[in-house]
Amino acid sequence: MTDEASLEGWHSQYKEWAEFAKSLISEGKAKEAFSKYPWFSTRGEPFSRLDKPVSQARFGLVTTGGYSIADEQEPMRGYPTFGDEVPQIRRIPLDVDRSKLQINHPAYDHKYAKEDINCNLPLDRLSEYVEDGTIGSMSPVTMVLMGLQPNVAPLIRETIPEIVAAFKADDVEAALLVPS
Repeated sequence: MTDEASLEGWHSQYKEWAEFAKSLISEGKAKEAFSKYPWFSTRGEPFSRLDKPVSQARFGLVTTGGYSIADEQEPMRGYPTFGDEVPQIRRIPLDVDRSKLQINHPAYDHKYAKEDINCNLPLDRLSEYVEDGTIGSMSPVTMVLMGLQPNVAPLIRETIPEIVAAFKADDVEAALLVPS
């Protein structure tokens, strides 16, 4: 559970860190910059139990792989801005032509994702699980974020509620988060 007071307290620490980190990151010294990052923690239990078997549940997929659909969606912003910009979401249909997917995320090695997209966007594997009855069903739309979002305040205040609302509207009962 996140309360606004703890998020505000963190945000002031974040702003101080961002001033320190901007030049380091632009110089390619991300490791040094993130060594002093003020990590945010929520309170309470982040998980809840499903009230039915997984084989009957509807799942939603979220990845931080930074994908977009070439010629159909604007590419995602590549690097953090350090401001209060709301993290972008791209909605990728399960039946997307895989050859149209492009990775806009600059902060991880794309080698394995290019060899097998399912390593961080497991559309095929999850479809197989639906077909064989391991899971009940999947939301027809995957939510894609860009990882490397150091300012979690707009993520928590705006992006996550947008994803939750979309999943609720689609009767999603459990979400899978695949970080990149």
